Amino acid sequence: MSVSVGPMRVIPGELHALLERCRADDGAAWERFAGWVTTRGRAILGGVDRLSEADGEDAVAETLKSLVTVVRRGEIRGASNAEIDAYVCTAIRRRALNVLRGRARHREVEAPADTSGEVTRDDISWQDARAIAAEQLDRVEARLRSWPAEDRYLFIAKLNGVSARVIQQTLERPPFGHFIALATIDTRFHRLRQRLLDEVAEA
Repeated sequence: MSVSVGPMRVIPGELHALLERCRADDGAAWERFAGWVTTRGRAILGGVDRLSEADGEDAVAETLKSLVTVVRRGEIRGASNAEIDAYVCTAIRRRALNVLRGRARHREVEAPADTSGEVTRDDISWQDARAIAAEQLDRVEARLRSWPAEDRYLFIAKLNGVSARVIQQTLERPPFGHFIALATIDTRFHRLRQRLLDEVAEA
């Protein structure tokens, strides 16, 4: 039985087996892994605002570079397709955010100096918005780390488009060993999302 992970179909356990082959320095496995990450990256980043095609390609390339070390060290936890997919998708999104931040800093350096001696309201608003966004991102990551592993997986998996059925099956297997009714997964996700929003707002 095959399951859908993004735009490609893989049988249960295939991604874990693929990583094992990569760790054994199987050239064909590395080529397939790179192709899969590239495909996932295009699907994930296609709808990201302000991210050009070139920036998206840079983000995926940098993600692949970092994943080589991660795979060789066996640092991707979990054996299911959904867990591995969630890890890779998170890495791609974080790298894209870093690319956007780098582009913003580069534009600031190249921008002509303001000889009027005044700082405009737009300048202040932009700087404040960036500072607030960075602070909120740190809060979100800290809150997610404090959650139980099963809640953290469910939340991240739903964000990455993993089906409720796959989430349920993954949670029932080690290392989670957690049973959840299929009909309650979406409700659980919405409650977790609201909880995260409330916790970040309180912080």
